[in-house]
Amino acid sequence: MQHMEYVGPAGDTTLFVNDGERLWLGRLCGATCGNYGEDTGPTATRGLALLVTSLGRFEGDDFKLAETAFDAHAARIAWSAGGGALRLESEWSFCPQTGVASRKDRLLNAGHEPVTVFRVQSRFAFPPGRYEVYGQESRWCNENQGAWIALHTGGLRFGGVPGRMTQGGTPYLCLRERKAERGLAFHVLPCGNWSIEVAGRAVMDGSPFAIVTLGLADDWLRLELAPGAALECPEILIQALPGGEPAAAAPRLHRWWQQKMSANQRAELPVVYNTWFDQFEVLDVPRLRGQLQAAKEIGCEVFVVDAGWYGPQAGDWFAQAGDWREKTDGAFWGKMAAFADEVRAAGLAFGLWMEPERFGRGVPIRQAHPDWFRPAAATFARIDLTDPDAYAYLKSEILRLVETYRLAWMKVDFNFELEPDAAGHELYGYYRAWHRLLDEIRQKHPETVFEGCSSGAMRLDLAILSHFDAHFLSDTVHPVDVLRIWQGALLRLPPGGLIKWAVMRTVGQTIPQYTKSLADSPAAIVAPCGAIWEPAETVDLDFAAAAAMGGVFGLSGDLASLPREDRSRLAEHVAFAREWRQVIRRSVAHLLTPPALKTEREGWVAVQLSDPASGTVLLFAYRLGDGSAAQRFVLRELDAAATYELAWHVPRGETPRTVPAGELMSAGVEVALLARHRAAVIVLRKAN
Repeated sequence: MQHMEYVGPAGDTTLFVNDGERLWLGRLCGATCGNYGEDTGPTATRGLALLVTSLGRFEGDDFKLAETAFDAHAARIAWSAGGGALRLESEWSFCPQTGVASRKDRLLNAGHEPVTVFRVQSRFAFPPGRYEVYGQESRWCNENQGAWIALHTGGLRFGGVPGRMTQGGTPYLCLRERKAERGLAFHVLPCGNWSIEVAGRAVMDGSPFAIVTLGLADDWLRLELAPGAALECPEILIQALPGGEPAAAAPRLHRWWQQKMSANQRAELPVVYNTWFDQFEVLDVPRLRGQLQAAKEIGCEVFVVDAGWYGPQAGDWFAQAGDWREKTDGAFWGKMAAFADEVRAAGLAFGLWMEPERFGRGVPIRQAHPDWFRPAAATFARIDLTDPDAYAYLKSEILRLVETYRLAWMKVDFNFELEPDAAGHELYGYYRAWHRLLDEIRQKHPETVFEGCSSGAMRLDLAILSHFDAHFLSDTVHPVDVLRIWQGALLRLPPGGLIKWAVMRTVGQTIPQYTKSLADSPAAIVAPCGAIWEPAETVDLDFAAAAAMGGVFGLSGDLASLPREDRSRLAEHVAFAREWRQVIRRSVAHLLTPPALKTEREGWVAVQLSDPASGTVLLFAYRLGDGSAAQRFVLRELDAAATYELAWHVPRGETPRTVPAGELMSAGVEVALLARHRAAVIVLRKAN
């Protein structure tokens, strides 16, 4: 009997057991597996994979151990199945600094005949008990809304809408035994549609085993593997839940991400102004010049023109997606390159919005090459990126825009569902090609920032984030919405990869209605209550700006309408964001208040961003509708031997002071905010 242990920083052990014929998990990131560490339960609880093919169903002892290799921080395991016709290879890595375990599986057709794959997923089983599951609902403007659900009977299945990886649910799940102070978090890094299933399997009158099966979705899967061909399964991350709480695991995930991305991640991203929340798709050049001057005054570094600039045919911006010829009868009247030069002359870089994957019915390329396209939602089509000619066309269109307009920033949106994959691949081939295309474009134009967007965050996961510089958090820009959605996002995503906007304007009774221009009437600072301006509400400027911090800072709305004193104050926030963006970019987040649903408008939100490189900490605290004017927040994982200097960015007038780390980690920091919907932003640096 051979045992191989991998121990995380908190003593969370992963234990492989090999008896010469079989291999199983005795423990996984500190959690006991199988039948109390033994591989003796029902077939559904045994083994580490589930495979269904035209050769049959394989689980448990159907897999024959073929190869094992272990070193200090990695493991490689291979099994055969189907009389040797199939080979499942599983590569594991264990991060000693964070305790995060990574698993990547590969299914190879080692036989001489084609094999059709109907299901290939990783499987983990846990001893009999009473379990509960944490999953996130995710809808437009309601992303990352998590809750615990009892695994009472039967099972639970999580997944997304075809092609929209975080519409419906997010590829993230936590499991713990009820009333236990430990558990596990699972992350799927999708390449194609995904699913996570948690099932209870009882034996006689005993409590049920908990069985987690996850990976590439199988609803429509019938992928044919030719002899010698392989299917690369999505990467799966597993991590311990300290105290059984999802929020407690987030900092370790963020550290793991920073280590993984450190070689190819930009150190900082510029502060961006985007035109969308000015008048949506209505682009009026004289008005845009006013926004450009205001953006320059405030300190923005990039001016991005959002949707509405393209489509020579009659129709609105949404219907004309896919026709990336510049408008000649509106917007810039065919002279957007000249406006881009104006932006650069003003000292800002120029950016542009595009939605590469969606093609409207009247788009000329669909008429010229109908074989390149596949039906999608409503009247739209997606391009078949597995076709080399279609792939080359789409890549050339993106490059044409980048090079024609000398783009410093491209916002890449995604506003439709791809529909079930009739080819039976669960969009596996499509997404492998899409990821490769993004990487090739970024390699060719490393000077250009590529922002991911998907009706906000309907396709925001760790996999897609690795192919963009950063991703938009949500289409709702109401400050309280942003804070609640941000809390849920931080459980599965790093803070430095999330783009948030502060959106505001000065208006009286008139606010811009979607698709209509605005009549200005200066009165008070207001922010949208969601993804559109109606309704809007008055907002404290500092609160709105602070809610957009803690990630990549951006602005939208009618900046030109703001009174001079408000533009001056906003410039101070931009200067702060620019000063601390490298710290924020590489930070890990500690959620000092529990994540809550967007519908919860009371209470406080507090997040600590810690920079492992410098030891600097940024504390963001927000009073929502809570009647309590002060709260105390205990900070985490500081340098215990250090003394920290505290300086307030918001609110103004606070006196800096120094406090020993021990006091900050025991008594905490008191934040007093005398009115509701106010914010505090505090910088904590080690005192010399």
